[in-house]
Amino acid sequence: MAKLILHIGMNKTGSTAIQSSLAAASGAGYVYPRLGEPPYKPHHEDGFDQTFSSERFQRSLLGTDLLRIRDIAAVSKDRIRKAAAEAGDNPVILSSEGAYRYLTVDDVKALHQFVQPLFDEIHLVAYVREPFGFISAGFHNWIKGHGLATFSLEYQPYRRFEKFDQVFGRDSVHLWKYDRSSFPNGDIVAHFCASVGIPPVESEAVNVTLCRPAVSAIYRLNRLAAEAGGDLPGLRSARKGIIRGFPHGDWPKFRLSPQVIMPVIDRHAADLEWIEERIGCSLRHDYPPHDTDVRSEADLLHIGQNARNQLDAFAKTLPPKAKRLLRQVLAA
Repeated sequence: MAKLILHIGMNKTGSTAIQSSLAAASGAGYVYPRLGEPPYKPHHEDGFDQTFSSERFQRSLLGTDLLRIRDIAAVSKDRIRKAAAEAGDNPVILSSEGAYRYLTVDDVKALHQFVQPLFDEIHLVAYVREPFGFISAGFHNWIKGHGLATFSLEYQPYRRFEKFDQVFGRDSVHLWKYDRSSFPNGDIVAHFCASVGIPPVESEAVNVTLCRPAVSAIYRLNRLAAEAGGDLPGLRSARKGIIRGFPHGDWPKFRLSPQVIMPVIDRHAADLEWIEERIGCSLRHDYPPHDTDVRSEADLLHIGQNARNQLDAFAKTLPPKAKRLLRQVLAA
């Protein structure tokens, strides 16, 4: 029987780059099966969660055909079984960065019960990001991709990893500190391949941090949509255009200020101590403030005149409805 490598997180630790790179080279010393339904995504989160997460399974049923979701779960399990049977000496790799976040203890037990008869070896792997960067990157990501329109910071407990220790055994769960300076040429994909023992694959760079003026503009768009009670004509095109086309390299990257993040970290000191003991190193660093840090919602809403001028000029490249929306929020 084959070996299973289950990549379980965290978010904002290069997971998309790992998944895109692995999906593109599946068969080159490992098997990376397709889960979910067409069009298949490089990440397994949707198909994996629909198959193993009871909480997200139930949420996905809202407005969705129950039989279709059950079919997705059944097909995904069949693909994992087939991958295990065909992999030979090569490992099967599954990757869902939402696994540590969404799976309950009972879900993890059901997962273990399913995979244990299929594989001789089972290894769970995850990257653990220090809390300052994790909170800032997560806030950025929720504005960019999920329409966040309130200045609310999320802390995701590290202790969520404990359920995997309990069910699979601590020796089977490998947690690595997310530190690009320690990766070969700063490449997390190269680090992942070397760490799990598969041939190196070409790294695909994705999910680059946006510049501060772009995040501010998208946040303004999100607030406008929230005030209007939902989506607006041109909203998606405006967001996508800014993310993909605005010259982010002309401006500092988005980052929250230590003065807004450190109180959140301090409130969860016990959780941070748990993960530091678990991985055997500190996740605390000095975070000197930068002049371009975002310190408040008012600060996030502020766009300097030079950046406003460039965003206004960029609006000309967008479709008409998106152009009007972006110019509307810039004029506010």
